[in-house]
Amino acid sequence: MDMATNVHNAVLADFTPVRVSKPVPQRITLELSAFGFAKAHCLNNGIKDKEGFRRVYREVKEKFDKYALSPSHIKRRQLVFFPRLTDIRFADGEFVLAAPEFEHLQIFKDKNDPKGIDLKARHESYGKVVAGCLNQMYDDRSEAPDDVIHVTCSGYLAPSPVERMVANKEWFNTTVTHSYHMGCYGAFPAIKMAHGFLSSSRFSVTPPKTRVDIIHTELLSMHNNIEDFRAENIITMTLFADGFIRYSMYPEEVAREKRLPGFKILAFNEHLLPDSAEDMTWVPGSHQFHMTLSVMVPVVLKKHVRSFVESLLRRLDIDFETEKDKLTFAIHPGGPKIVEHIQDELRLREDQVAISKEVFRENGNMSSATVPHILKAILDEQTIPRGRRVVALGFGPGLTITGLVLEKI
Repeated sequence: MDMATNVHNAVLADFTPVRVSKPVPQRITLELSAFGFAKAHCLNNGIKDKEGFRRVYREVKEKFDKYALSPSHIKRRQLVFFPRLTDIRFADGEFVLAAPEFEHLQIFKDKNDPKGIDLKARHESYGKVVAGCLNQMYDDRSEAPDDVIHVTCSGYLAPSPVERMVANKEWFNTTVTHSYHMGCYGAFPAIKMAHGFLSSSRFSVTPPKTRVDIIHTELLSMHNNIEDFRAENIITMTLFADGFIRYSMYPEEVAREKRLPGFKILAFNEHLLPDSAEDMTWVPGSHQFHMTLSVMVPVVLKKHVRSFVESLLRRLDIDFETEKDKLTFAIHPGGPKIVEHIQDELRLREDQVAISKEVFRENGNMSSATVPHILKAILDEQTIPRGRRVVALGFGPGLTITGLVLEKI
């Protein structure tokens, strides 16, 4: 076999999402989040009487009614650092919340301190949650991959939980690479890296490789801030969810030999958009990471997305206008209007973007883990035939717009 002729033929397969905690209905998250905001405000302003609390609670709920993502947009979200449904009671006009089952899930250990534990302590909790997640992804019978790429924008430890797992399993020939802090488009650089690892092995730069795993561990609930009453914080706190998924990249001949359904990688592209650096930011603070999310994000993306998609498809000699009706789209749903804006700008049918919208409704925005969940749903959807070209689009700080063209096999 001429290895060099097959250097670009790689397949994504084995999409395996993991659930760490039971998703919470959005109506419950809104009630309890508003309750937490009101409690924090009263603590910070010396309001101790019940009537004063009820007044603040009503005011906060009015803000939530105006800015929060409603259950019509998101049905439920996985939120690891959030009270469980079985722990909730309502007494004397206030929610009474039981302590989490495990101590490392308790962010607000001091009920009189609405800031919660500091960033170092939160990362210690992150490590324990992710270690448990990895145990679900890999059991004692799991075969070692050649490489593992760990993707996250929500927790950084060295050594990372993935490195600890690989060492404990004595996978001495498995290399761990970290692909961090790229936010919602984080899957795309990781997929490019995996493709590069396989390609390098084809040229004997590294030992031969047949499988590269990509793992996403997004714990956005670890960074909830109940002291910030700005509209954008209410939006982000009711938009983002935790997400965990593993998938693998194989050389095409290996995937076909194993008869693995998946996506053949056809093309990549990525652009930084001008005059948009401050529209989305994600920076560490003393107690949690802080996000800024401008109302201009959908506007900027809509302005540039058509030319970006046309350029991406030209790499395959595909004319967008001629072929667009034959394409399926995996669009990162950064918010409730992002997919609609792009659908409108590209003049796409509803069925071409339906799975992107449905994954958002069922899960919320899981940051980098979202597009892999969409790809799994497209792979599982029997009405989308093999051979269908899929255009995946992701967006993140920069502003960055990135894309993949895939073929369902």
